[in-house]
Amino acid sequence: MASAETPWETTFIYYQIDLHNLLRLPIVQFPAGEDAQKSEERRAILSQFSRMDVQAASEVKTSSLQALIICIGARDFDLYCNFRTAGIAFGVDPGMREFLRRAFRRGLPIGAFGYAVPILVKSIQGLTGSGAVVTVGNDPMLQTGIEACGAQAVVTRPTEVIIDETNHLVTSGGQFASNRPTEVAADCENMMNAIIELIKG
Repeated sequence: MASAETPWETTFIYYQIDLHNLLRLPIVQFPAGEDAQKSEERRAILSQFSRMDVQAASEVKTSSLQALIICIGARDFDLYCNFRTAGIAFGVDPGMREFLRRAFRRGLPIGAFGYAVPILVKSIQGLTGSGAVVTVGNDPMLQTGIEACGAQAVVTRPTEVIIDETNHLVTSGGQFASNRPTEVAADCENMMNAIIELIKG
């Protein structure tokens, strides 16, 4: 799932997918209440960036996917959840929540960077056999939200990923945790390697 706000993460993940000869399928979730014109503009921007047709999450069968990697920027974070206004009692866009729950129930490896992590954790709350173990880098505000969902937030440095083998999750701070493209590139490489290992497992 891509966001035009996360060009480094998206570009470097696309590079890693191509490097490993895997197929990529850019997916977008249109936020609830967004008018059709705005949704089509969002799809057009992402299609131009991806140089592929972007599929709406509602059109995608999770059974056709091997894994899911989520990139969400600061503005899109506010579209997909109300964390900044509701705090730890935040909710997630219902379409996004349902798509992530479907992917999780199928046992897909799911990767998430930065702002996508609390959205993921909130979406799968109640489905995990044990509390998810994740990271958003070292942001205390997002860590509080994650822990309120019953997950464990691990403090990490740029380029570090946390692998939760029990729940098939890979998370990192991504460009949210670093303003250096070299670090984000290394982070994406580590993310991709971990996702591939979970696919094999």
